[in-house]
Amino acid sequence: MNNLQPSDRSSSEPAHAEHERILHPVRQRGEWPRTAPTDAQVRRICVIDTETTGLDADRHKVIEICAAIVLVDEAGRVAAVQSMGTGLEDPGHPLSREITELTGLTNADLAGVEINRDRLTQVISHCESVVAFNAGFDRAFVEALLPALPPMPWGCAMKDVPWRRIGFEPGPQNYLLMQAGHYNPAAHRAQDDVLSLIQLLDHLGHDGESVMSKVLRAIDGPAWRFEASNAAYGYREDLREQRYRWAPARTHRLWHKHVRAAEHQDEINWYVRTIGKQPVIVPLPASQRYRADSTWKPA
Repeated sequence: MNNLQPSDRSSSEPAHAEHERILHPVRQRGEWPRTAPTDAQVRRICVIDTETTGLDADRHKVIEICAAIVLVDEAGRVAAVQSMGTGLEDPGHPLSREITELTGLTNADLAGVEINRDRLTQVISHCESVVAFNAGFDRAFVEALLPALPPMPWGCAMKDVPWRRIGFEPGPQNYLLMQAGHYNPAAHRAQDDVLSLIQLLDHLGHDGESVMSKVLRAIDGPAWRFEASNAAYGYREDLREQRYRWAPARTHRLWHKHVRAAEHQDEINWYVRTIGKQPVIVPLPASQRYRADSTWKPA
């Protein structure tokens, strides 16, 4: 008896074809609709990215920013990219060689230019929420650049999405993008990174739900800051291994962790089992998530 099953692969297709993946370039600005269908119920989301002179928002500065106004339909798909704007800023000193190599920006590109803070504040504040790939990085820089920006709900594509559960190996934005079948031909400029993030947010996971849906659900859902203010010094390695972050001496000298609903009870159980006490738990609305440590006070 012939037990061989018919193959979906044509006879001319190489035997290793099922192990290959074709990568497509991300959709460019002109390939996205600018308006949503008139009958669509949409959410107005700002997708943002910054390029900076370093990693510390207290010491380094934004040199480029891109903000896109994205309309998201009820299914969590990107219905339109309504607008997109970029701005450059002279940091007041020469760029390091590393930053020039990373971003492609030169001192000549930035000489004498300034981001229109009033206009950018207005654009962002008219959105429902802000989404960045690494919100813990971008939010601190955006709020330092735009002190008049009101506290807004922020979502993080890196942290708010259960990547492994939807068939991805977690990693940097462009690594996730390639797993979604796309590539960015010009990474590390703010507009290119925003277009890549929009493409990634619109991707459907193995569960048939978009990445954007998961980020918006996280924004809408509860979260808490667990503060290890009652943990003795000797538990610092346990806390570090449990992914608690250290707020340094110039802020609070405190270990803390952003905990989502799915992790809440397990985190309490771990803390009591390991530290021997109940943690200090502070509700963390989306308007306060991913902010710099200097912007909040421990309970």
